[in-house]
Amino acid sequence: MKQRIPAPVIRLLTVIAIGTLLGCSPMTVKRDDPLIGKIFASADQSEISYAALLDRATRVGVIYLGENHENADHHRIQLELIRDLIAKGKQPQIGFEFFSVEQTSYLMGYTTGRFPGGHGVSEKNLEVRLRHDLGWQNREDRSWQFYFEFLKLARDRHLTVFGADLAAGTVNRIARTGIDGLTPVEKALLRPTGFDSPPYKELMFEKFKAAHCGFARESHQERMYQTWLARNDTMARSIVAMADASPDQPVVVILGGGHTEHNMGVFERVQHLRPDMRQLNLGLTEIFRESAPLDEYLSTTTIGGQTFLPAYEYLWFTQRFSYEDPCRRFKEQLKRIHDS
Repeated sequence: MKQRIPAPVIRLLTVIAIGTLLGCSPMTVKRDDPLIGKIFASADQSEISYAALLDRATRVGVIYLGENHENADHHRIQLELIRDLIAKGKQPQIGFEFFSVEQTSYLMGYTTGRFPGGHGVSEKNLEVRLRHDLGWQNREDRSWQFYFEFLKLARDRHLTVFGADLAAGTVNRIARTGIDGLTPVEKALLRPTGFDSPPYKELMFEKFKAAHCGFARESHQERMYQTWLARNDTMARSIVAMADASPDQPVVVILGGGHTEHNMGVFERVQHLRPDMRQLNLGLTEIFRESAPLDEYLSTTTIGGQTFLPAYEYLWFTQRFSYEDPCRRFKEQLKRIHDS
């Protein structure tokens, strides 16, 4: 009989994983680093100017702006780039990992000013209603404002916006039961693309284990991987649908950097679905906790006989959100869990 992981343990591991990937607390310490503010092309490790990056962005169909969700600098850069694309005559279509496909109608209702029952309602009350409809009423105001700024910009500049991800309920169900545990109705919500890469699976298992501070059961990793693929498939198909509908306007995707790391995940799936689609993969990259040379950020990864590219096509270096190591805080608790 398989031993079931107690709910408190699952909650602890979730906290650790989120903390490891995003940072546990706001920036209270800043480290000087010569890389901060610079942009590099990983292909030849050359530094490029913002003007050159922007010019390249005007000539592609899909632009990924990979972020640390909690880093305010990342959101500031994303807004800057979108505004400058508009100044260049583009009308970017903005897609969000943090909103699901099904929530697109709420987003468009707000940005088009055609919110049901919105006539005569104050802007603040419209925001409150939108936040409630999107299920964000219990999230931190800080996190909400990060993404609401994009929606306000879209409303002001008449931009199309869309949710790209799976619904949170479906994501949670796969994470708990795996694909085989879903009902036929739930499975019908998935949009598989047929991706199958043992080396990539091995790579992601290593990343999941690292995100859980070295503690991860294979069954748990398998469900996480199934969830990861289902989300990437959904986002890729959403992006392709929007790009196909308006081929002259770029799709700008706001998402966690892990979803396009090594030009895999969403990036690779869009490429699979539309081989001729030109994409730009920008990773807003936090400097390491300890000073490191550029080549450590641009190294390749070989696993399972496959060599994966550096993390992103372009890396824009920023200050860290947090310098705290969440695994250090939970070291003793993890040891007790492992020994139990």
